Amino acid sequence: MNYQVLDVHSWSRAEHFKFYQGFSHPWYNICSNLDVTALRNYCKQNGHRFFHAYLYLTQQALNQCQPMATRLVGDEVRIYDTMQVSVAVLADDDTVRFCDLPYQANFARFCHRASETESKVKNTPFILEQFIGQEMLQNTVHLTVLPWIDFTSMSHARDTNFPDSVPKMAYGKLTQEGDKWRMPLSLEVHHGLMDGLHVGQFIHALQLMFNQPEQLDQQSG
Repeated sequence: MNYQVLDVHSWSRAEHFKFYQGFSHPWYNICSNLDVTALRNYCKQNGHRFFHAYLYLTQQALNQCQPMATRLVGDEVRIYDTMQVSVAVLADDDTVRFCDLPYQANFARFCHRASETESKVKNTPFILEQFIGQEMLQNTVHLTVLPWIDFTSMSHARDTNFPDSVPKMAYGKLTQEGDKWRMPLSLEVHHGLMDGLHVGQFIHALQLMFNQPEQLDQQSG
């Protein structure tokens, strides 16, 4: 994991960072709706798995928005070079597994690796001891998918005693409205590291990518 350590004293939001650093609950959540019409239709026409397409584009958007790559680790504020996603998937017994998907610039390779990793983790028992003592990956975003729920609000389980600044995301139910399709998106972030402006910039970047799904195959060569 490559990263730069930010000089907090010269940071334009240094005082805001210090203000929120003392909060027992410094995270806030924003829910929005994404227009996925173009992306859904393109995937259907070209035989792409919609799930993989929006995960891939989410990774691409994360790597365009520096605040999403900023983490508080110990006393350091770090900016990571390459972001990835860790997505919760359901195994056959209807229990959750965590699936880390390393960054891939190429969509076809991303899909191949995602399919392999998903199959592997679904067939691996969930054992608590696997996570005890393991250092949390920082160059990632924790993502879940709730395809059964058209939510308008969302919260995530957190240990408030543990210093965690990794963003949490959730996608909801794919819903048709006339000839349009939409999905709710929840994004939970650390207020010491970013404001609503930065969340809005990320959502805007992501929506632009969803509006231009042909880039999936431009990245498959």
